[in-house]
Amino acid sequence: MNDSFSYSVIGLAMEVHRELGPGLDERFYHALFTQKLLRAGIAHDSRVRRELMHCCVVADVFEPDIAFPGRMIVELKCLTGAFAGEHFVQLFCYLKFWRIPTGLLFDFAKESLVYRRVEFREPMFEAPSLADMVAEVSDRGLAGGIDSTVCEAVRKVAKEHGLGYRDTTYAGLLKAEFRHAGVECMSDPSVNVNAEEQLLGITTLPCLLVDQRIALKVLALRRSITAADVASLRTYIRLVGAQCGLIVNFDRASINWRWVVAATSK
Repeated sequence: MNDSFSYSVIGLAMEVHRELGPGLDERFYHALFTQKLLRAGIAHDSRVRRELMHCCVVADVFEPDIAFPGRMIVELKCLTGAFAGEHFVQLFCYLKFWRIPTGLLFDFAKESLVYRRVEFREPMFEAPSLADMVAEVSDRGLAGGIDSTVCEAVRKVAKEHGLGYRDTTYAGLLKAEFRHAGVECMSDPSVNVNAEEQLLGITTLPCLLVDQRIALKVLALRRSITAADVASLRTYIRLVGAQCGLIVNFDRASINWRWVVAATSK
């Protein structure tokens, strides 16, 4: 790290940590940090909410702790452990949305201030062809035409918004796209869980149910689609009574997908 602005911001955060000590609620560190930024004459926005729109529908809302317009975004944490993947994904999304290249994560809960730098560069990629995406499911005749509608929605969202958001953001974007296209789409469908002719309970499934026929599992910033992802989607397909399922992963450099059929009854 060799830029003076980053050093200035980190230095002020260290002052906050020294004055307050570790282990307090995050809001105290936020309040003192913003005061020090003001006294230092460093322009910033504190917890400004912005909406990501698609087809006139709010797909997601972003509210970073501190944004330095055009320069940096900072997230403040008080963690019992180390920074987790979700913290980096959160900051990565903010950087993409605000089109800012640099972010910092601060953890005030440790004996000394812990910080990590995150860099964002808009990835260049080519959206997959519609023919490639629908080939497998069409050959099996599973979804009766809705498959191409689902794949085209994925392509449109990817082309308009690119890569770099989290899974919930892409799920919101796809739901907005389906609504615009007049396609029924239910997020997090509620289902009964039964075993041995007994109702064990009711749960919601982390997927989209499109046209009552396709269970769509949305992933993001993942290296690959795993066997566990496929197995869980097979469970969702069975519980919602869908014809088939589709897993789409918006990773950092490309889009990959996997069509999934229901498990064969034993």
